[in-house]
Amino acid sequence: MLTLGGCKPKSLYLHIPFCTTRCSYCSFYSEPETNWKGFREAYVSRLEQEITVVVQETGGFETIFIGGGNPGSLTCEQLSRLLLAAKSTQCREVTIEMNPDTFSEAFFPLFEQKLVTRLSMGIQSMNEEVLRQLGRNATLEDNLQAIALAKKAREQYGIDLSFDVMAALPGQTMQMALQDIVTVVSLSEAGHISLYCLTVEEGTELARNVSKREVQVWDDDGQRELLQGLWARLGQLGYEHYEVSNFAREGNVCNHNLVYWDLNTYLGLGSSAASFLHPGNESWHYSQNQDLKDFAEGALFTGYDKEILSSEQLMEEYLMMALRTNRGIEKKHFSDRFLLDFDSLFSNTIAHLDPLWYNNTSHLFVLTEVGWMVLDEIVLRLCLQIPQPLDRH
Repeated sequence: MLTLGGCKPKSLYLHIPFCTTRCSYCSFYSEPETNWKGFREAYVSRLEQEITVVVQETGGFETIFIGGGNPGSLTCEQLSRLLLAAKSTQCREVTIEMNPDTFSEAFFPLFEQKLVTRLSMGIQSMNEEVLRQLGRNATLEDNLQAIALAKKAREQYGIDLSFDVMAALPGQTMQMALQDIVTVVSLSEAGHISLYCLTVEEGTELARNVSKREVQVWDDDGQRELLQGLWARLGQLGYEHYEVSNFAREGNVCNHNLVYWDLNTYLGLGSSAASFLHPGNESWHYSQNQDLKDFAEGALFTGYDKEILSSEQLMEEYLMMALRTNRGIEKKHFSDRFLLDFDSLFSNTIAHLDPLWYNNTSHLFVLTEVGWMVLDEIVLRLCLQIPQPLDRH
């Protein structure tokens, strides 16, 4: 049973696990249309009720993000109900994800009424054959029409635009990946681009195809070279590389995601959603374990499993999240948060890292783009220095 314990989370995430069909690479929880058609309204109704109760307790949020799945599987009226319950017009930033094949002017009232301030769209590729291999519902023509429609929404209502692009895709060359970036940026003039390397997630159709050697994926060296070229090109196009997978022109960072990377509090509602709360001196993770049918039929706030984090787990998570950003770790903030000196804990480990991986001053520890290529290794080495259990004396 989900409780806030007096915590007032800064941000709200709403998970909409509905899709037309599942893409071959997707590991996020979602269900194809054949599985959810009869449960859509019940799902929205429970979500709306949970939001209403939470807002009565907290007063509202600074940012909201509606993701999936594909929130475009809901009607504009259903999305409006959720956002009105969340008092989204009082928020600093409200993002909604939409797939190109379902985005239409029918959703423009969300922007007109200021219920949504930011549109995020997964384009993934501008190559028809690559899209087919990924199992995308959207065709190249769908992508082109959706980008044009998103620009129209920005011109009419002043919303921010973000587009997701994937790299290291089966059948993709370096030149094709670079062209995808240039095409999306030139057509959309988006303030924000998210760039993700394809990962083969266990249990996906892609993983099964790779296992059967029906699909060949890029090796680590190839991915590294590809990312270096794409990162450089986005820099030339005027984007700041402010997080491993995210690029923004001035004033266009995703404030909701900054909450995650700063390890601030957030609440996740809906099937498979996650939360991080910090009531009093404790830190909690909640994970929602009901599928969409059980969620739709379940009592309010059931299905949310709580995990109390130890101080060691909290520090590990902070290191993992903060070092993803170009702001890195501010040492005074680290000391204030964990009551430990960053340099005393980690200076010996840092001294044995490749100096090309980081910048280290008396105030900051920040990874370079070269360091981001080996982020997991760096975080692991640092985490090995955390006392078990943490001794603050």
